[in-house]
Amino acid sequence: MKSLEEVILGILDSGQSKNVKELVQLAQEKTDAKLEDIEEAVKSLHRKRLVSLDEPTHHKEPFVSFLSLPKSRWFWIVIGTALLSFLSILFIPETSTPLSYIRYIFAFIFVAFLPGYCLTETLFPIEDSLDIIERLTFSIGLSFAVTALVGLFLSFTPPRLTLGTALPALGFVVIFLAIVALIRKYIKQ
Repeated sequence: MKSLEEVILGILDSGQSKNVKELVQLAQEKTDAKLEDIEEAVKSLHRKRLVSLDEPTHHKEPFVSFLSLPKSRWFWIVIGTALLSFLSILFIPETSTPLSYIRYIFAFIFVAFLPGYCLTETLFPIEDSLDIIERLTFSIGLSFAVTALVGLFLSFTPPRLTLGTALPALGFVVIFLAIVALIRKYIKQ
């Protein structure tokens, strides 16, 4: 009678199983062994380097189709909000009209949330790594840090720090960080 290890090696050689679950089911059918015994036999074969246990490979969808998935929706919301912020700051006058409040709201989101949110998504691309409160806190704190660094950098450049230089620079940082975060999320999925 064959040993459990020989049965497992026979199943693997025949190519009948595609994963560990199928291997265990086939080994149980052929030998009536307990799950613990099969697990111990597979571990023993692994220690003897007769069996290699690798992480499962995920077949990723192409990057273009990843952009249309619900898990990439945040990217389009960030890009849309950045664009609306940019347009509202440029084209809505600063006077005391009701429309100017929209400008203030979008400007606040653009300065106090978007840069840090994109940096947080870049640093922590896996959804479960931070809960919603931690993401919000990091987003606000890092936004002020990123905005201050952009302002500091611009103050040492020849055009100096003005609305005309700060807006495109911060917009570039937000879009750059959003793209990097999207690529990291695609790789980590």
